[in-house]
Amino acid sequence: MNIQQYQYVLAVVHSKNFALAAEKCFVTQSTLSTMINKFEKEIGVKIFDRKTKPVTITKEGEKIIQRLEIIVNEIDLLTNVVQEIKGDMVGSLKIGVIPTLAPYLLPLFITDFADRFPNVSISVKELNTSDIQDQILKRNLDIGILALPLNHKELLEYPLFEEPFLIYDCTDERVDNKVAPEDLNFSKIFLLEDGHCLRTQVYDICELSEQCIKTTSNFRMESGSMESLIRITESRKGITIVPFLAKSMLKHEAATCINEFKDPVPARSVGLVTHHFFAKKVLCEALVKQIQDSVASIIPSKNNAKIISPI
Repeated sequence: MNIQQYQYVLAVVHSKNFALAAEKCFVTQSTLSTMINKFEKEIGVKIFDRKTKPVTITKEGEKIIQRLEIIVNEIDLLTNVVQEIKGDMVGSLKIGVIPTLAPYLLPLFITDFADRFPNVSISVKELNTSDIQDQILKRNLDIGILALPLNHKELLEYPLFEEPFLIYDCTDERVDNKVAPEDLNFSKIFLLEDGHCLRTQVYDICELSEQCIKTTSNFRMESGSMESLIRITESRKGITIVPFLAKSMLKHEAATCINEFKDPVPARSVGLVTHHFFAKKVLCEALVKQIQDSVASIIPSKNNAKIISPI
């Protein structure tokens, strides 16, 4: 038995496909399959049922895989501890960021962070919350930056900052005073599409249901991006709810349509999540501090914020 065999087994577990697993491990499918067969013969246990599509795991295999996950991650942890002791920060860091954060938060920190660790290959993907969670659990992502809490037993959460929500009111009836959620004109509200945690949060802020959003117009749109949502809200003279950092991306004239909520101000808790077995602790801690420092002078402190759950 060797670590390479463990990695091949786990690659199949995560990919649910021998061909994809082989591609991920940079070997031929026959090499990967042969090594796994050899491992199964050595331990006397069949891990995979190859007759099913996608490939499934046997009951006995589930117990073996649980131990392999621990062993491989402990080896990764040892490698990273040695690197940190020697001061060598190398390798890769795969980050997932929700779309309602990515365009506003990433420019504030990602360049400085990448410059601090020139030997670390950093890749970033925009994904919704459920996809980030799924990809971290499959170990295809190292870190997620999203709204908390997730309360998943296999994930560690690191709170970063609390971000207030703002009202983007392009109607002719907008007022200068702060507004309570119940005073919004729900017939003119535009939302992100299903799958975005901000949609769920808007529903909670306004205590809405699908039946509550009734429009007298023959037009209704649910957008997949904040930018499209903002543009359509402007053109249709509607209302939407945006995170505080989005304000910085608005043109001067558009910023006049921004209004605040009355106390308690609805806000989201933005945080970082990793798998329990994620080994690059120094990189993770450095990223947490980098992000917190980047927003410290931008986002106001709200002692009376009401945190809205993303799920």
